[in-house]
Order: sequence, then structure tokens, then C-alpha cells
Amino acid sequence: MSKRFSHLTIIVLAFILAVGLAGGNQQPAQPPATPQPAAQQPAAAQPAASPEQDTGVVVRVSGEVITEKEVMDAINQLAGRQQLDAQQMKQKDTLLFNQALDNVIATVLLRNEARDKKLTVEPSKANEAYETIHKRFKSEDEFKKALATQGLDEAGLRKALEENMLVSMAIEAAVQNIPAATDADIRKFYDENPKFFEQPEQVHAAHILLRVPPNSTPEQKAEIQKRLEGIRADIESKKIAFAEAATGNSEDKGSAQKGGDLGFFPRGRMVKPFEDAVFSSPAGTLTPVIETQFGYHLIEVIEVKPAGKMSLAEASDRIKSFLEGKSRQEVIEKHVADLRTKATVETVMTQEQWNTRHAAK
Repeated sequence: MSKRFSHLTIIVLAFILAVGLAGGNQQPAQPPATPQPAAQQPAAAQPAASPEQDTGVVVRVSGEVITEKEVMDAINQLAGRQQLDAQQMKQKDTLLFNQALDNVIATVLLRNEARDKKLTVEPSKANEAYETIHKRFKSEDEFKKALATQGLDEAGLRKALEENMLVSMAIEAAVQNIPAATDADIRKFYDENPKFFEQPEQVHAAHILLRVPPNSTPEQKAEIQKRLEGIRADIESKKIAFAEAATGNSEDKGSAQKGGDLGFFPRGRMVKPFEDAVFSSPAGTLTPVIETQFGYHLIEVIEVKPAGKMSLAEASDRIKSFLEGKSRQEVIEKHVADLRTKATVETVMTQEQWNTRHAAK
């Protein structure tokens, strides 16, 4: 493998850079931030393409080239992790350019830092990472074909994984002294952000589903409904427990294995007839047999949790994780920014030139 950072390394690094380098500050219980196009600079004359640009070089980092292919790989990684609508997916190659390029530059800087500090990867850990990927493939032939699509062989993959682990080591060294969130920190966040801990009314329910085949006659549908009414009668008379009846009869195979248990859910999660039946029934009761587009249902309402605010005890672990993740993100971002000021980052292909090459058709 050449000195230039392999684009497969960018792929396998995505999970390391997911926190701190690939997104904005998110709050608990908030939807993922929608990516926005980077701010555009005032219009300027488009520079002529350089010979390097024609070969797909986007940036040089301390003399090391980052190619168009590597940036595209990073863009595809970001697109896979973010919730993009159809229009954003169409524009992803330009929409995510700056974010992806920053990730690739950060990766190179962190890897070079690890090398400068003479950090090394234990061979056993590198081999374990290799075997983890290797085992995902059904055959050796499939594995080698996947490597070939990335322009790598087994040695190249091992090298990429080793560099991946070096970057991880550089990140861990940068964040090792971050203090843990204290009880006071957690309480302060909880008190200052009540909206994050509001919970709607929720119901814990289980169901038995008998499906109605397409083109069933009214008589056939009535027979299916009658069968479920009989099951309901057996449960009411305690001839059989609801969970046992669900396991033996429900045609919703996913929940049948759990005794029909659907867990807790708020309004808006289930289809309307199902929701209406559940939220109008008290805990500890069975609903009437109802019909939806899926078939006939018998529902057990196990518990009703009224709308309210999550307690501090319930929210504490989430808040702690968020605060420590936020601190980690800030430290990584500052550390990468410091590395970038010490490096020479030379733009070969401007954003405007990239957009011209990759504008959605």
C-alpha cells in the first residue's frame, strides 16, 4: 500500500469519527440534526482546473494527497448515518462535501500524530479486528471479491485496520483526561432542560393477530373473527393465559415469540383502530376483537403510563452519557483544530469546482 491514505481506511474509520467530527451538538430526545449546505462565499471567478485536480486530487495535507474517491467514500458514510430525505440524498455529494472533507483531513492528521508519537498497535488486536471483518463473509471467495472492489488484498486490509486503530489510539490519548460528569452537572442539565424529559402517555400492550387472507369472503372473515372471540373467552375464563394463547395462535410472529408483548408505545405509533382500542381501555383488561388492515386483533392492556416528566433517576444515565459525549466531542474538535493549524493543508479542488463536478443531475 502506498503512503497515501487508503480510501478503505476512511470507510473503516467512520465509526471512530462519528462522535465529535461528523455532527453538531445534539440534545437528548431531539431528532438528528438535518444537514445544511455549508455557507457559500461571495461569488468569485471560477479558477481553471489544475493538472492535479484533473486527476481527482482534492486537498494535500502536509504533502499527502486526498483524492476525490476518498471524499466520496466519506460522503457515502455520512449519508448512511444521517436521516436524509429524498431531495437531500439527491444532493448529498455537494451537501455533505465540507463535512466529509473535514473528516478525511482529521483522519490523516490523527493518524500522522499517532505515528509521530510512535504509537503502535498490538499484533493480536490488529489480527482480532481483521478476523472480525473476515468472519462476516460467507466464503473466502466472497471476502476476496469484496477486497478487490476496494483495490485491496488481505495485506492491504490489515494495513488499513492498523491505521484505523492508530487513529483510535490518538483520539483516546486526546480525551483521556476528560472528567466524568458529576451529580451536580447532571442535576443542572435536568433542571435547565425540562422539555427533553417530557413523556407522552404510553401504553404497554400485547396482542394476538389472526390475519385475513386477501380476497376472503365475508363468511371466511366472520369465521376468523369467531375463532379469535373464542380465544378471548378462554382467556377471560382463565382456561389459558394471554401470553400462552399469543404464542400458540398469533400470526404476528415477531411478537408471538414474546407472548404477544409489544412493549410501551405512545399515540401515533400504531394504526388508528388499534390505537383507539388500546388508549380507551384501562390497564388489566382485554379490548374487544378489532379489525385493522392486518387482520383481527385481541389486545391485552398491561399498563398505562400517564403523560409526565421523566424522573431525574430515570434520566440520569442518559444525561451522564450525553454530557460526557459532548465533552469528548468538544475536546476532539479542538484537538483536531490544533493539529490542523500546525499542518499544511493545501486546497487543490475548491468547493465550487467540486460542486460543478458533482452537482445533482
